[in-house]
Amino acid sequence: MQALNEQWFRVMNGHPSAWGDALFGVLSGLGDGLVVALLCAMLMLWRWRLGVVGMLAFIVSGLLAQGLKRLFDAPRPPAVLDHVHVLGEVLRAHSFPSGHATSDGVMFATALLLWGWKDVRGWLLGTLFLLAAMGRVYGGVHFPFDVLAGLVLGVSMMVLLWRWLGARIPSAWQTHPWGWRLNGMLVLILAAVLGLGYRIQPMTAGALTLLLPVCALLLVARYWKQRLAHG
Repeated sequence: MQALNEQWFRVMNGHPSAWGDALFGVLSGLGDGLVVALLCAMLMLWRWRLGVVGMLAFIVSGLLAQGLKRLFDAPRPPAVLDHVHVLGEVLRAHSFPSGHATSDGVMFATALLLWGWKDVRGWLLGTLFLLAAMGRVYGGVHFPFDVLAGLVLGVSMMVLLWRWLGARIPSAWQTHPWGWRLNGMLVLILAAVLGLGYRIQPMTAGALTLLLPVCALLLVARYWKQRLAHG
C-alpha cells in the first residue's frame, strides 16, 4: 500500500513546472482553515442554513482530522523521500489525513449542495476545491492517500450534518435585526484577520489574503445595503 502511495506521489509531485507552481501554489490555500471559515461565513449571509452547516462540518471534521493526525503520526513525504518538490514550508510530521483536504472536502460538498448536483455551477466550483486538495500532493506536503482520506472525511461530514441538521436550523436568525448585523460583523472580522498579516498555508497562496478580504468587504456592503433598504 505504501509503495503505491509513493508511486502516485512521484507521478503528481515529480514533474513540477512554473505554471503548476503558480496554479497549485494559490489554489491549495483554499483549504486553509481561516479561508474556509470566511467562505462559510460569507455563505451564511444568503444561504444561512447551508453556511451554518458548512461551518459546523468544517469545525467537527477539522477536529477529527487533527486527532487522527496525532494518532497515526505518519511522516510527510520530505521525511521519507528524496528530491521532493515543496511549495512553501517544509513539513515532516502528522501527514495522515490531510487537514487542508478535509476542509476542501467540506467545501466540495457545500458547492454541490448550493446549486444541486445536476447544476454545472456546483461542479465547476467544487472542482476548484478538488484541485486545491491535489495541490497538497503537488506541493510536497502530503501523500495521495492522505488527501483522499481527508476528502472522504470532509465530504462525509458535510453530507451527514446537512441531512441531520439542515432542516432543523431555525431561519429566523437570518432576518433578525441583530442576526444579519452580527453575521456581517463575523465576515468582516475574519476578513480583517486574513488580510492583516495572517500566515496562510501554504505561503505561496498569499494572493488569497488580498483577494478574499476585498470580496468579503464588497459582499457585506451589498448585503447590508439591501437589508437596510428593506428596513
